Amino acid sequence: MTGGGAAGAGATGIGGAGTGGLTAGGGGVLGGVAGSPSGGGGADAGHANGGGATAGGTGGRGGAAGAAGTGAGGMHAGGAPAGGTAGTGGAAASYCPATPGTPCNIMPVGDSITEGCCTAPMGGYRIELFHKALTNQKNITFVGTLTNGPGTVDGQTFPQHHEGHGGWKISQIAGVIDNAISSSKPHIVLLKIGTNDINGNDNIAAAPTRLASLIDQICKDAPNALLVVSAIIATNNDGTNSKVRDYNTAIKGKAEAAAAAGKHVVFVDNYQAFTANANYKTALMADGLHPNTAGYVVLGDSFYSVISSYLPAK
Repeated sequence: MTGGGAAGAGATGIGGAGTGGLTAGGGGVLGGVAGSPSGGGGADAGHANGGGATAGGTGGRGGAAGAAGTGAGGMHAGGAPAGGTAGTGGAAASYCPATPGTPCNIMPVGDSITEGCCTAPMGGYRIELFHKALTNQKNITFVGTLTNGPGTVDGQTFPQHHEGHGGWKISQIAGVIDNAISSSKPHIVLLKIGTNDINGNDNIAAAPTRLASLIDQICKDAPNALLVVSAIIATNNDGTNSKVRDYNTAIKGKAEAAAAAGKHVVFVDNYQAFTANANYKTALMADGLHPNTAGYVVLGDSFYSVISSYLPAK
């Protein structure tokens, strides 16, 4: 694939492991929350949404059961782990099917960046994510009620489904997500939403609360799925970016609270993934809000780093 590489590491977490004696020790991982937004940047026109890379993570609750007896606490790699305590019998959480030949259903949810605007062939970060999965012999497909993107990637049929609605805000996604999850049955949900709320000055102070409600809604609809909550990316307008950073800090806290309550939620800092490149406004952006091909590669690499170890082999 062309374009820049990912910046930053995947979100991680360590759960406290269970005790031995049970054939299924209660330990393991559920991703904790990681990273915090930083940096500058900015723009204004159009509509979009972002996400990104992370570093470190606060401990999540125990994941899938482990074998009986003693052992280390379960953990999941992808970034520097933090939180959780070693114990006995822990094992990593599993969200994707274990049946050979069955792909992991990934639902990309958001606005025009999830859609792939405004760079042909309109597959956005999904192209790079699929490329990474093919390169590493992982079995995935994308699900959702919408379709677009290239016909093939690396000579393989590209799964075009997604839930990226151009120009949409948090409340609009909340209005369709129940049906989308019911019909698509995702194992992993990638959520990047809020850019249009911030750029459109739509009751910005309440935007993190709207996002928290959406997190709860998705977790209720798909209680066994992993929800990856992404920071929105920087724009090309420095004034807007101060609001973006405030929003990202707040939603990181909302994601942490959801994980602490036992929900399968991790946070990924795609704002930092972009602003790690000092020249991101010209190197990674197609316009004031949307990534170019290189920018979508950064996003795809970032998301892949968070979910890669959960994905089944082909």
